[in-house]
Amino acid sequence: MSITGNTIASLQAFYTVYTAVLLFLTQRLAISRTLVHRVKLTAVHDISSAWAGLGSALSSVWRQTAIPASWWTTSAVAAYLASITVLHVTSSTLLQLQTFNASMTTSVPTTLGWLNDSSYSSPTNLGLITISLPVVNQLTGLVSAGLANTTLYDTLKTNTIAGNATVNATTVTSRCGLIPNVTYYADVGELIFQLGPNSSITTYMETPWSDQIRIIPDFGNLYRKSTQSELGGVYLMVSTLLGIDPLVQDEVAVNITWTITPYIIQAYFVYCSLSANTTDGVVNMQTNSLLSPTFISQPSMQWEMYQLGWSNTRWQTQIGSALATPDSRSGITIADTEPSVVDAYIMSLIGLNLTEEHTQYGDGAPPISNFTLRPDELEFAVARSAAQIIWLAGQMGAANGGIDPGNGTAYVNEEFIALRLNINLLPLVFTASASVIMLGLALHMTRAFDASHDSQAVIPNIGVLQLLWLGHRSASINEVLEDVQDPTEANLRRAGMIDVCFSNIMPNEGEFGSSTASDSLSCYVDYRRDEEM
Repeated sequence: MSITGNTIASLQAFYTVYTAVLLFLTQRLAISRTLVHRVKLTAVHDISSAWAGLGSALSSVWRQTAIPASWWTTSAVAAYLASITVLHVTSSTLLQLQTFNASMTTSVPTTLGWLNDSSYSSPTNLGLITISLPVVNQLTGLVSAGLANTTLYDTLKTNTIAGNATVNATTVTSRCGLIPNVTYYADVGELIFQLGPNSSITTYMETPWSDQIRIIPDFGNLYRKSTQSELGGVYLMVSTLLGIDPLVQDEVAVNITWTITPYIIQAYFVYCSLSANTTDGVVNMQTNSLLSPTFISQPSMQWEMYQLGWSNTRWQTQIGSALATPDSRSGITIADTEPSVVDAYIMSLIGLNLTEEHTQYGDGAPPISNFTLRPDELEFAVARSAAQIIWLAGQMGAANGGIDPGNGTAYVNEEFIALRLNINLLPLVFTASASVIMLGLALHMTRAFDASHDSQAVIPNIGVLQLLWLGHRSASINEVLEDVQDPTEANLRRAGMIDVCFSNIMPNEGEFGSSTASDSLSCYVDYRRDEEM
């Protein structure tokens, strides 16, 4: 910025010096050329006075209306001085500093938001950190950097650069479907899932109260075909209304009779798969907040059947196992069953309040479902819980029971304010026009194309000292002005309407140094008055 400012100051100083020198040279040459030619004595006075300044030039032009002695020359001097004034004024605005937003791309180190699949090694137990899930929603943007809804994105390790960075943003999505042909023995809590004609999985589950969502504990670890093949995803028991077709309901619904009450609760078993989609995201360098919209999958609008399958992705299995860990309880007991912290958290994301249900149960309300669960609501809740567990694991690190996130590199679109020199078009037009006019006037007033340059003026200017000298040396001029009784401007100008010429004849090259060269004043005076011509 200082370099550009100094450049403008230097240019303005150059313009000032340039116009001053130009004015000085043009004035000296123009007056000198006027004195060596035969002109009116009044014209010499008017032209010399005009060069004193723009105001004097305009005054000299105005005097020509009474006694015209040098209309063209005084007007040319006034036009020249006006043009040089325009040049001086517009030159300061010809170049202008303008600020603009510029950007450049650079690389900065980042902390990865999405953990590699190899990070989920078998000793990692993410179930211990699920108790912190309810706290995540209470964190502010600066504290929860790296997480936006169900999207995990890389965070920048520096905030000294202003601008935006392009990072990897991975969005966790879920797809939920109903599991058919499930057998549940409420008296012993035994669950049997059919995998095929001759294959099944057996686990145990407490009987839920109405309008509850319970994750089936330890489902993913009960059965394996091999060490690399596990059941991934999240398995849930839902005791809400689903709004499905009655024919489908008979296939997927399981009737549970409470022994302490005569009511029957219909429960459904849901499998929610997990997937991840990685795209480019834009992050603000100062706040580490995600600016660009994240990937949004098409939500399920109605419930569909889902067949159990196998998954070879470690992160899906680890997240499903972590959510199903029964180690953390909510502390709220309803009908001798206590949902886990994850159960209560997923219910809160959907809109179910476990505390209110406990209050209603204590007041003796029957277990009648009045909440209809949509598949997209459950998919969002599961995906958000999974994303938050992964984020918590990365924040805690391996030393605290989480996972150490890796390091990466992001490309930052660094924004900064720069300065540039702009040429203003309108001042440029005025400056160019004034320069052309000045050139033409200077060529004419200095008589640059006049071939006769063999004489020079005896006096360089017409001032008080020069007039005293002329009055002493030239009797002819004294005679002309002797008759003026009242020395007003008009009378003196009228008396000065005689032809004069103040010049010395320049010696030829062979006469330099010769005594024959004339050094005396050669003044031609035509005594005929202007009014007599």
